[in-house]
Amino acid sequence: MNDADLNRILNNLSVVLPVFHKKLLRMNLGGVTGDLTRLHLGIMGMLSERSMTVSELARVTVIPRPQMTRLIDQLVRSSIAERSPDLTDRRVIHVALTEYGQVLAEDVKRKVQDGIRTDLGNLTPEELTEMSQALETLRRIVARL
Repeated sequence: MNDADLNRILNNLSVVLPVFHKKLLRMNLGGVTGDLTRLHLGIMGMLSERSMTVSELARVTVIPRPQMTRLIDQLVRSSIAERSPDLTDRRVIHVALTEYGQVLAEDVKRKVQDGIRTDLGNLTPEELTEMSQALETLRRIVARL
């Protein structure tokens, strides 16, 4: 790949990603989340799939471990997440959503998806098909990074 192609990719990413966040992932959740930030919501989304250690969460999100610990502390204080020791290695601590955290994560996910559905309703069927194909390609490529 030549420098011009790489620069085009970098320029497109710098334009598309902020717009994508601003237009599609805005957090108009009707007060559901209280004091939770996008970082908290992202962590909750990952924990809704499975429990993880703080180190795993930090590595996957590229958030420094001390900051991740602080974010997890806030979720634990809000009864959204809980810590539990690993059964085979007491040094390892797993973080999981509480029952309340699971319900809240599902509610947030539903509201975000409803907002995105509304926004996507403004696109033509052809644009939706093109976007779907582009996102599939992007997902495949990003998985290889």
